[in-house]
Amino acid sequence: MRTKLSFVVLLSIFFYSCLSVKPSTTKSGKKYFETFYVGAEGTQYFIKPLLFKNAISNENLLVDITFRYKNEIRDSAIINLSIQSLNIYKQIDSFRLSNKMTNIKNDKVELLFNEKTRNGFLSRFTTKIPLDNTKSLFNSDDWHFVLYHKGQSIEYKTENKTVKTINILRNKVFVLMQ
Repeated sequence: MRTKLSFVVLLSIFFYSCLSVKPSTTKSGKKYFETFYVGAEGTQYFIKPLLFKNAISNENLLVDITFRYKNEIRDSAIINLSIQSLNIYKQIDSFRLSNKMTNIKNDKVELLFNEKTRNGFLSRFTTKIPLDNTKSLFNSDDWHFVLYHKGQSIEYKTENKTVKTINILRNKVFVLMQ
């Protein structure tokens, strides 16, 4: 009786440990985006901030994207821009976001807030662009971002980590939009 009980316990421990093992090579991409079910409107996607850098001024530009999708592209994507800089930005005249396949220009950029940080300022802006243009951006990873501010253009380049993230997002999120 005791031998049977020991065998059942050992067998249970073995099966439980097999169920709790997760393959280490599985990458879901969830650290790059979040999804939320929104009923009849399908799924809301939140693309976590993508980092771009200006080498001259040492500014960072973080771009996050939110959109909804269900079976067809119908709406726009909300693009939020966060500028980490020694300078405070109270307005952006316009921006251009482009790659080999897509060129998006937008002059309807709205200030959300400015915040004093330990290393300068955080200036946060928002705008919308068509979702089909957003999808087109993810067909190539060589993004080029230019902000126009008080008659000057400020260029931001894609970081290596951002290039990898764009590729993951293309294969995990935007591949669903056929």
